[in-house]
Amino acid sequence: MKIEVCCGSYTDALSAFKGGADRVELCADLFFGGLTPSLGSLKLLRKQFDREISVMVRPRESGFCYSEDEFQLMLTDADEFIKNGADGLVFGFLTADGYIDYSRTEKFVKFVDGRCKTIFHKAFDVAKDPLEYSVKKLSETGVTRILTSGKNKNALEGAENLKKMIDMNLLEILPAGSIRIHNIEELKAKTGCDFVHTSAFETLSDISALNDKIDFTSTNLPKQEDYSAVNQKIVENIVNKAHNMK
Repeated sequence: MKIEVCCGSYTDALSAFKGGADRVELCADLFFGGLTPSLGSLKLLRKQFDREISVMVRPRESGFCYSEDEFQLMLTDADEFIKNGADGLVFGFLTADGYIDYSRTEKFVKFVDGRCKTIFHKAFDVAKDPLEYSVKKLSETGVTRILTSGKNKNALEGAENLKKMIDMNLLEILPAGSIRIHNIEELKAKTGCDFVHTSAFETLSDISALNDKIDFTSTNLPKQEDYSAVNQKIVENIVNKAHNMK
């Protein structure tokens, strides 16, 4: 059994590799499920370790139906990560109505052009597509691996589906979702998997920015489907106001 560790920063990945992880998934902003990390974090890791590094390519929080501008950004980030030693890219595309966007997926895979592995992430688990159909279709697009909890809350609850996917033998299936030291043997027995995705976090504190008057984080939790974006009209209004002040 081999272990991939989900990492939210360069220092997370350092700790994971020093702890013996076989592979890391390098992300940022794990509060939002993982977003695109900095290029610098990959470059520094690559200098120190020759073990596998998969890099998240996800330009914003919330869902996985992206604008054309966001898609072009993903391609640009993907290219830079590949040039700087990424072994795999982690991504996912859904349509506005919640199905896997196979067209976008195929375009992304063709852009990668075999330069590294392509990993469709847990957008797979919320997609409305039937299990066997989606595995087959993703395989046909050229996707290398699916990161999945078997369309369930966690990997153990999705074990039956994970085994079906593994037994299809079309592409790599990487079980993920609340896999820990106490249940990894049970998951292995139920699915026959030989590689799993896990996390291993503790809570630390940095009190340097504590201030009674100023907050650097929001005091309100966002809804899962919401994300923040600059409003062009608001910018135009304040620019016009500022530029016309005497």
